[in-house]
Amino acid sequence: MGSSESKEKLGQRVVIAKSKFERDLSTARQRYEYLKQNASHTLTTMMESVSASFATYSPFVESTLLIAWLSDADQCTDIVLSACKKVLRSPIDNSKYEWFNQYVFGSNIWMCKSENSGKYMYEELLAIGNAMSSSIVTNMDAIYEHLQSHKQWEQVLAIENQTLIARQDHKSVGLLSEKGLREVFDREVKSDEENSDDIDMKNFIDSNMAINMLTSTASKIDDEFQRHVR
Repeated sequence: MGSSESKEKLGQRVVIAKSKFERDLSTARQRYEYLKQNASHTLTTMMESVSASFATYSPFVESTLLIAWLSDADQCTDIVLSACKKVLRSPIDNSKYEWFNQYVFGSNIWMCKSENSGKYMYEELLAIGNAMSSSIVTNMDAIYEHLQSHKQWEQVLAIENQTLIARQDHKSVGLLSEKGLREVFDREVKSDEENSDDIDMKNFIDSNMAINMLTSTASKIDDEFQRHVR
């Protein structure tokens, strides 16, 4: 009875996840087609934004990643898998793994199929994990044993978390001056001709793509900021 109920619940979760993925992908495809026809530079900037987010292990917006995938699946695959290999490489950096677990692991991107190998992205991730798991376990056990016996171990535990920069949307950052970001807003559309697609895309760029750029920039300048405040 218990096994049957567990399988039924798992099946329901799969159906719900598949339905959500199809809806999200459909919305992303509509936005991709809009940008392809009306603001091609924005697609380039969006891919650069996704690349920067993964290179700096910064938070990103799921819908932006899906549009980047539709724009260039091969490049997006390389960006995502390259970052995953670095995160899962021994020894694991806790902050990078937390980023992976919070923003990447639950992403819809794993249900997309890689153009390079013909495999689903989750299969690519499993292959990476299987290849690295044995050495990670061995190395992490050795590191932990060493740290516990180190005379400064208690000092390490006493280190407090540092607060990240509160805001990065000041005009001096320069993010909102990017051509690819401004292209949608700067389109010369008469007020009586602006349709729902125009309004939706402006809202999307403002609340999604700009956030990606802000978080990756924050990660890049955080070290300099921390040195300054100290």
